[in-house]
Amino acid sequence: MGSWTLAALFLGFGLAFVRVQKGRRLLGLIKASTATGAVCYLLGWLQVFFAFPSHACPDFLERRPTVHVDRYEDSIFPLQATCYWDDGEQKELVSSWINPLLFTCMAVLTGCLVMLAALTYRRCRQGHTR
Repeated sequence: MGSWTLAALFLGFGLAFVRVQKGRRLLGLIKASTATGAVCYLLGWLQVFFAFPSHACPDFLERRPTVHVDRYEDSIFPLQATCYWDDGEQKELVSSWINPLLFTCMAVLTGCLVMLAALTYRRCRQGHTR
C-alpha cells in the first residue's frame, strides 16, 4: 500500500467536505481535515496492527551469511512498524505517505480552529452575536 495514488484519493475524499459558499469555507476545511485525517490514521493504524512480524519480517536463510531478524518496532503515534535485520537492513511496513498526510491534516485543523476562535472573539468584541 505504498502508492501515492491512495493519498490523492484521500485528499479528494476530504475535499468533498469543503463548501465553497461564502462564510462556510472554514467549517468545510475543518470537516475535510478531520475526515481525511481520521481515515488516514485508521488506515495507518490497521497497517501497524496487522503487520505480523513473523510474516512481514522473515529470516533470509538463503543468503550467505544467513540474515536473521534483529528486532521489530511499532508505535501508534507517529504510525510506524519497522523490521530490522542483523545485517543493517530495515523495512518500513506503514505506507510512506500516511504520516505526512496525517500531520498536514492536523496542522490544517489546528490553523482552522485558531482562526475560528479569533473570528468568534472578534465578533463578540464588536457586539455581533450570530
